[in-house]
Amino acid sequence: MELVTALLVGVPAQIAVFALVPLAWWLQAGRPERSFLHWLGFHRPVGTPDQSVLIILAVCGLGFLGGALLARPAVWVTSTGGFMLVLAVAITAVLQTALSEELFFRGFLLRWLAERRLGPVLCNVLQASVCGVLRMAAQWIFVNRDPVACLAALALGAGAAFLAGRVRLRTGSVLLPWAAHGAGNLVAGLIVVVL
Repeated sequence: MELVTALLVGVPAQIAVFALVPLAWWLQAGRPERSFLHWLGFHRPVGTPDQSVLIILAVCGLGFLGGALLARPAVWVTSTGGFMLVLAVAITAVLQTALSEELFFRGFLLRWLAERRLGPVLCNVLQASVCGVLRMAAQWIFVNRDPVACLAALALGAGAAFLAGRVRLRTGSVLLPWAAHGAGNLVAGLIVVVL
């Protein structure tokens, strides 16, 4: 039952919460582009990603992998098994966590900061810092209050978010950062399930 609740309520609820502020901003801004999702960067990357973008994505995915390994497994991980467990890990890793964070931090916050004409590097540092602080706070509140683990969550979260933001700025799309984020989370989830 915990698994069903997590998948049917938790996943859509988290995505909705992370989409609420961006949607409100987009609506009040007069719907500046074709669609809300296009405005957030859910479209094909501009140009063909070069080798440096692929390397950044690989390191970014490793950062999200490390950050996800710091977290405690969900309660439902021990109460189910087999295909349903793998499916639940995939949905949680790729949709609940990666999609909601990419939607808010790289889709909305990075774009919103860029509209303030702060410069791409400062915008990226700011969104990465906010993401890292949120991950540190989540580590402190939900996992444990070990200062070393919290600082690791901050560093891994901010570092991976900075790299994801860099790819977003270079390609104009959140699809590649979402793929790296989701892959890192998925591998971490499968490691936790197997071990």
